[in-house]
Amino acid sequence: MAVKLIEQLLAPPQKLLFREDKLRETLELLRGGESLVIRGPVGVGKTTLALMAAKGFKQTYINCFQCRTYDCIRRRIAPGLIILDDYTLAKRTAQLVRLVKELPWKLVVIHPQLQAEELKDLPIVELKPYTLQELEEILRERVIRLNLPLSDYDIRLAAEEGVRRGGNARIALLKLAELAGLTASWQA
Repeated sequence: MAVKLIEQLLAPPQKLLFREDKLRETLELLRGGESLVIRGPVGVGKTTLALMAAKGFKQTYINCFQCRTYDCIRRRIAPGLIILDDYTLAKRTAQLVRLVKELPWKLVVIHPQLQAEELKDLPIVELKPYTLQELEEILRERVIRLNLPLSDYDIRLAAEEGVRRGGNARIALLKLAELAGLTASWQA
């Protein structure tokens, strides 16, 4: 029961809160056949935005945390939109850089510190860290939807932890799970 509940708590949302304008911008670029980069810090909705925007398009999703090398990525390339998630983590050899540069239609998810020559000419959709109020609303939606026995005070504590960690919704959700008794303390 607790495992299923934590999976639901941490699952991507059904509706992207506070990123609607970024979703419209991304969809506009994709509908125009343009490649693009989604850039932002950890836990701000980059992957969720990419996947929501790509719905309805023929796509191949490649998680560069699991598939980091040229050979692995090359084997997964298929016609349509290529989503390279966490490209920051790929082993960017000259071969891989050339492959990515030559992909005709791509959506690349990166962290701000990556300076990638192969992406320099692509439009960038920039995601900022979530604010305290945004995190509170995101957490409140999950608490209500999942009927978790948590108070506004608990929601505030979890949101504050997310803000302390750079506006990170994932951290806020993990803290919320801890407060709900779904996990052991995750903090060192």
